[in-house]
Amino acid sequence: MKILYGVFDWGLGHATRSISLINALLKKKHKVHIVTTGRALKILERSFGKKCIYYDIDPKGIPLSITPFFTINYMLSTPRMILGLWRSRKQIRDIIYREHFDKVISDARVDVYDKKDNSYIINHQIRFKTFFGARIIGEFILSMFMKRYKYLIVPDFEEPNLSGVLSHNTLFSSAKRIKYIGILSHLRKRHGREDIDYLISLTGPEQYRISLEKSILPQLSSLNGKIVVAGGKPEEEKEITYGKITFYSHLTTEKQEEIMNRAKFIISRSGYTTVMEIVELGKKKVLFIPTPGQTEQEYLANLYERRGLFHHVHQRKIDLKNDIEKSKGFKGFTPPWKTKETIEKFMQVVFSS
Repeated sequence: MKILYGVFDWGLGHATRSISLINALLKKKHKVHIVTTGRALKILERSFGKKCIYYDIDPKGIPLSITPFFTINYMLSTPRMILGLWRSRKQIRDIIYREHFDKVISDARVDVYDKKDNSYIINHQIRFKTFFGARIIGEFILSMFMKRYKYLIVPDFEEPNLSGVLSHNTLFSSAKRIKYIGILSHLRKRHGREDIDYLISLTGPEQYRISLEKSILPQLSSLNGKIVVAGGKPEEEKEITYGKITFYSHLTTEKQEEIMNRAKFIISRSGYTTVMEIVELGKKKVLFIPTPGQTEQEYLANLYERRGLFHHVHQRKIDLKNDIEKSKGFKGFTPPWKTKETIEKFMQVVFSS
């Protein structure tokens, strides 16, 4: 079959979690065309090369800035966002008419769809987590976009779950249209030595990444053992070692899988894709630092704290040695199944319906 696959470019998570699904489609001899932009495009081009066809289309107008009032900003930006989506949608519609795709799959890009019967959207956030009135309005806006798809495919479990109210007990999306398929990660568990004492991932919007770096780096001298610090800049390829600390500007999929498997303790943002990677690898010793103002990450970090799964700390209050010690008392999350079975469920939803 000929498949159009759209990927939202906000952060790297949508692109990295799509790698496993696109690989599965290619193994079944499907022809995959990819719509995305920015860093997500770089990640996917690096992963698949000439195996796929790419379209660089940017849905300008979607509010990507991180502020404490993101949901309000999102709603106020609706006219500008609709205009940006209309422009990108026109380009995508022309591609669909020209190429005649059998299936259209979108990871959170609401401008990538064809007829309802052959269109599917992957999303773990069916509602925003904010104060009640804004949450209802935000969920309603999202539901209007998602009505264009046959199924909403959620990379989570119905119970026990990792996304909480973000994708469960929804008000405007029919339960019959929501398919919970399980966690989704491009990383796989390796069995070997854990010889890296701490892996620290410095990701997120640049201003917050720099701020996090300034908070954490001076505290590394208080830690014993081997430390790896990884940034989220796929446009750079740098590796520098100073004594016990090794810095990577960006980790390829292979290197990320290797280092995360080797890590005894992981410090990272609480983005949902990162959470799924940690759960896939069976990591229990984790400290989350949610991106300030990113309501999804803040909600997830608080959710896991309440459930006794993982510890978190606000970026302004990091006391690295003390927070690491606190994190050791948390139990982690044991999934009912992992990515291999999730892919099977995904293929069944898309190709058996």
